[in-house]
Amino acid sequence: MKISIRQAQGKRSAAVYDRWLFTLGGGEQVAFAYAMSLRDLGYKTSILTHQRVNIEKAVSKMGVDLHNISIEYLPQMASKKLSQYSEKYDVFINTSYLDYFPNRSKFGILSIFFPSQIFLTPYEYIKRALILPSFSRFFIYPSTFEGFVFDEYKNHVIYKWLGDRSSILFNRDIKHFSITLYFRKLGVAAIDTLSFLVGEEEVEPIHKAIGDSKNLVTYYFEVHATAGKKFSISRPDGQSTNEIALIRLTIQSWRYILYNWFKRIFPKWEMRLHGGPGVTKLSDITTYQKLLTISAFSQKWIKKYWGLDSEILYPPVSTSNFHVSANKKNWITHVGRFFVTGHCKKQLDLVKAFRKLVDQSGRRDWELHFVGSVHDGDKHREYFEQVKYYATGYPVFFHMDAPFSELQEILSKSKIYWHATGLDENEERSPILFEHFGITTVEAMASGCVPVVINAGGQKEIVTSGSGFLWDTRQDLIEKTLLLMQNEKKLIQMRNSAVKRSAYFSTSEFRKRFASLLP
Repeated sequence: MKISIRQAQGKRSAAVYDRWLFTLGGGEQVAFAYAMSLRDLGYKTSILTHQRVNIEKAVSKMGVDLHNISIEYLPQMASKKLSQYSEKYDVFINTSYLDYFPNRSKFGILSIFFPSQIFLTPYEYIKRALILPSFSRFFIYPSTFEGFVFDEYKNHVIYKWLGDRSSILFNRDIKHFSITLYFRKLGVAAIDTLSFLVGEEEVEPIHKAIGDSKNLVTYYFEVHATAGKKFSISRPDGQSTNEIALIRLTIQSWRYILYNWFKRIFPKWEMRLHGGPGVTKLSDITTYQKLLTISAFSQKWIKKYWGLDSEILYPPVSTSNFHVSANKKNWITHVGRFFVTGHCKKQLDLVKAFRKLVDQSGRRDWELHFVGSVHDGDKHREYFEQVKYYATGYPVFFHMDAPFSELQEILSKSKIYWHATGLDENEERSPILFEHFGITTVEAMASGCVPVVINAGGQKEIVTSGSGFLWDTRQDLIEKTLLLMQNEKKLIQMRNSAVKRSAYFSTSEFRKRFASLLP
């Protein structure tokens, strides 16, 4: 007779795995929700990841409660080697995007945002099995950055502002390298109070060059046995987090020079060096007792790609963290990162549509607000600069790296929410380029924004008749937005329906549905 885990003696154990937890994106919001639900159901709960997570930022940005949840950091490794970490748990949830390793726990759940293809073309198989692993072994590059408080892009330079201890992990052994730091206030005390470590062993630079005119100091190092160890920069206690920034890393190797060339020419392939789909067997996936996915859109493609059935568990949205301001503004808002690979959020298209809307209607009393961040990399920064260029002269505002409190305030004061992911893409050829669900759309609805969103992907499952508009063309977007701008009564009616509809995707509803799926 099968014994339910609920009947097991002692404290039950559970773990949630997410390689990308440090990014604190929409997928990570789901990972945290799984962990908090398991904890509240009585499980001794851990979150497993690799790169250090800024817990304070997670709490402030995402409103999570992590008491009695441990975060365990695993060594960086390929997906196929991770099965061993699932073995000791009663319940193991793999919610890491594109990490499909076999489950060894008593009850495994594979949480799928969107599936990758398993039955590969010869070209795709060769790329995943041979080309990318070969590049990963051949190039020398920093594989992870940890402990940096935030990135700032100024004058075509990325400033990575140091935290108390900021670390770089390299993919292989290096010997000679240098770092250039920018000091807001350059002085002997600031320069000499920094400590440098490889692992836990302190190292001294063999030379440093000071550029007084630009407040720059370049430190040169000769190190040994760096594989698997972090190179760390430790700041003195009490120093402000926006005083020192890393602006350049140089490794003295032609393999690093080739990596930088490769990164600029092939940004999509370079991202795959840091994680992404490998070669997966169907038998790896069927080791999980349940396949959960976030929408009927993703469920359709799981069936199409894998021939497997899955259950829909809509992701949790903390709707109670959002409110409708009594002081609504003539604001249209969009939330999302600026990047050009994957399912690009199409901010450039939205700016162009807004320009046309303003020119056609003359309604310069309405504003377009973007809330988000810029993905690391030159191509993504160039895209962001292009969006800003097209916004020049129009009432368009950018709220970059906004804390959760600012996001709440902007959405609460906004009247309309725009979303365009999937515009001009072919769903049958490239379904991954569409929004698989749309957490920010629900957050906007909970804040009293009427959604005017693309009729594609998971957006169609969120917005029902009366709670918002779905659009198919740019002109359709403009016309439906103008209808709301010109009819306050209809806008208020749809606002009330949007708030009501958002409750269906609340965290409490997620927890009820999730609990019913456990053994």
